[in-house]
Amino acid sequence: METFGDLQKDLLAEAFNLGMGRAAASLSEMVHEEVLLSAPEIVFMNKADAAKELGRQSSGDVSGVSQDFSGSFGGEAMLLFPIEKSLELVRLLLQDTVPLENLTEFEEEALNEIGNIILNAGLSSLADLFKQEIQTELPSFRQGSCEDLLQVNTNTPSDNESVLLLRVDFKLEKNAVDGYVLFLLDIQSTEALIDNINIYLKSINVL
Repeated sequence: METFGDLQKDLLAEAFNLGMGRAAASLSEMVHEEVLLSAPEIVFMNKADAAKELGRQSSGDVSGVSQDFSGSFGGEAMLLFPIEKSLELVRLLLQDTVPLENLTEFEEEALNEIGNIILNAGLSSLADLFKQEIQTELPSFRQGSCEDLLQVNTNTPSDNESVLLLRVDFKLEKNAVDGYVLFLLDIQSTEALIDNINIYLKSINVL
């Protein structure tokens, strides 16, 4: 199978950077203060390695949202944070108006809204780049271990999925929260994504 080279990764980084800029603007409107999202750092790996990477960044379980998408390539998009970081992000977005002991009641709704903004921004950037439609489902709240959420070692066809892993830093005034955006792709979708990227690079005489 063809793999992602530097040119392909650079193009994806540029596309997602534009998407994160749009997402930051939308989040800023939500909280009435400037939200900065870092340029995403892109790594392509298998699911087991992705689970280990996420596990190193969190002391336990993670929280976030997942969203299925389809089109010329399809898969599952996920936005994940260590549990303590997701609660911190929700509290920042709610501007400390909710008592800490009641915060978990709002976590699912708030993270679904955040995930919908960020994941759709990333997918819309790819749709714009390839001039193709990408359909998305409603986001759903997820919480558990990295292995469970990524369904590692389940002895199912999904074990062959690859993960496009993006690290994104969220900054609100003096606060910063690290999160991860993941795209779970089976072999067919991975090849379709690479084909789309290469078609675009050839169209601008880069490849």
